[in-house]
Amino acid sequence: MNYIEVIGGNKFQKQTAEKVVQKMIETLMPRMRTLEITVNIKKLTGDAVGWCMMEDTNREFTIDVHNKLTLKDFVTTICHEMVHVKQYARNEMSCYGGKWKKKKIADDTAYYDLPWEKEAYRMQDKLAQIVWDADVL
Repeated sequence: MNYIEVIGGNKFQKQTAEKVVQKMIETLMPRMRTLEITVNIKKLTGDAVGWCMMEDTNREFTIDVHNKLTLKDFVTTICHEMVHVKQYARNEMSCYGGKWKKKKIADDTAYYDLPWEKEAYRMQDKLAQIVWDADVL
């Protein structure tokens, strides 16, 4: 059974994050049953409003999300980061050596040109719309 833990944020943010992560698991990885995802809702510095890190295995993940986002941006950011969870869990992306679907990506590739970011940005709004349409919030 998948395990979702949400740390930080207010009660509404915690409930929202858990529901969005659950919906994204159902949507992106419906057959996976051994995921462990921790969402940290906290103040982030710099330009990033969220990020995803694979932990010890490709079934354990930490997602950090900025705590001052609008509801729309909060949901969209979690959807974006859940695309990265899917990429790691399905071995599409490797953070070691910069590989995408077993192909080496040049170290000097610009952030927005990275194939895993292209996919996450392409999918994030469609996935957020699935959350809104499902009325899970």
